[in-house]
Amino acid sequence: MNEMNREMRRMSEREERLAKKADRNVGKYQSGEKVSRLKRVANYLGEVRTELKRVNWPTSSTLTSFTVVTIVTIAFFTIFIFGMDFSFKNTLINLLSFGG
Repeated sequence: MNEMNREMRRMSEREERLAKKADRNVGKYQSGEKVSRLKRVANYLGEVRTELKRVNWPTSSTLTSFTVVTIVTIAFFTIFIFGMDFSFKNTLINLLSFGG
């Protein structure tokens, strides 16, 4: 429990440092001066990089388990929908052949 609190505190402090750094970078270009396109692109890429550092990326095991769950779910629903389609088609064919 104590270790988890310590980790959460570290993450919070890191996010605050990154936010302050991002705020300083944004302030440079908001003074109303004309900024070249190259500097705007560089600023944008810097902001993207800062945001990506803030992302809480999943661990390898979490990513693997989510991927397996997704593939199993897709396989289940594919087979289920195929079965429903096949049975409805056969039912419709049988109904039409008996009616004529």
